[in-house]
Amino acid sequence: MSPGSRLVAKMVSACKRADVLLILLVLLLGGLLLLRYGSMPEPVSMQSVPSPALQPSAQETPAPARQKLPVAGSPVRFLMYNVQNYFVVGEKSRSRYMNRAKSRKSREAVAEVIAAGQPDIVGLIEIGGEKALEDLRGLLAKRGLEYAHAVLVAREGEDRALALLSRFPIVRNDSRADFPLYGRRQRKMLRGVLDATVQLEDGRMFRIVGAHLKSRMGDDAAAAAALRASEAASLAFYLHERMQSMPEMPFLVFGDWNDGPDDASLRLLRHGIAEHSALTRLLPRDSRGEEWTLFYKNARAYYVFDQIFVNSVTRKRRGSRSGCGIVDVPAAGDASDHRALWCELR
Repeated sequence: MSPGSRLVAKMVSACKRADVLLILLVLLLGGLLLLRYGSMPEPVSMQSVPSPALQPSAQETPAPARQKLPVAGSPVRFLMYNVQNYFVVGEKSRSRYMNRAKSRKSREAVAEVIAAGQPDIVGLIEIGGEKALEDLRGLLAKRGLEYAHAVLVAREGEDRALALLSRFPIVRNDSRADFPLYGRRQRKMLRGVLDATVQLEDGRMFRIVGAHLKSRMGDDAAAAAALRASEAASLAFYLHERMQSMPEMPFLVFGDWNDGPDDASLRLLRHGIAEHSALTRLLPRDSRGEEWTLFYKNARAYYVFDQIFVNSVTRKRRGSRSGCGIVDVPAAGDASDHRALWCELR
């Protein structure tokens, strides 16, 4: 190889390892151009487990755009939880990997944590699939928590799914398992996007969106960070369009973002594409005032990767009276490496 060729090869290699902030800057500039001159392609339909038990009453009474929605009522409690590889025996794998079933002790502990939070609506991350979700519903039912309505978002090629359990009817399901990445049409978000609208008895509605971004595991940290940024950008554009079409709808966005509050991907999501799609992060803490949500044993480090965001409609509804927190009961240590977060919705 000539000296010139070697120089080019080195430059290409350096470009591949470019600083993530530069990648994000390009991504943001591209997003602004897209917003000005075009729109993001509509994601393809959700591929979910076709069990009648998991089919919500979605699509029966869709929430029309710009509908005047009820705003008064008692608070309801939402809880999000990464249940750490909640796989059960007999679950069909959706990837080439062999998944170890979660122990009975650990599954019971997950149910104990959720029951301690007494939620009306539960957002789940890293649930295995239909059998795993039914297993958890059964354990919760034994503790007096019945969730008649559910949505499962399970993508082929990825064994960790997103799910929502609700005491109230799910009147609209806009979830997408194969959700295209912004600027990378041949790639999809690894776990898709959960998007479900829940309606209370008094007519109030809440649109709940969930995601689980690319993990930090692997040798190429820069590539993983760039992928998380692309996933966050894709979700930001999606929320921008949905909030624009439904300005009175209260949104709650939850996820295991695998990034902290000040990382670039979360700043992008929090600021939104426009003012109406900007999000506010809730600040739940445990009984000791600590806010960490993940303990990573290998690094002996604590992180705030699990976070809940709300749009301006939800924030105003919550006001100063609504609470939020972290469930830190003893069973949490046996249940998951993550902790459960809860908040009140009004």
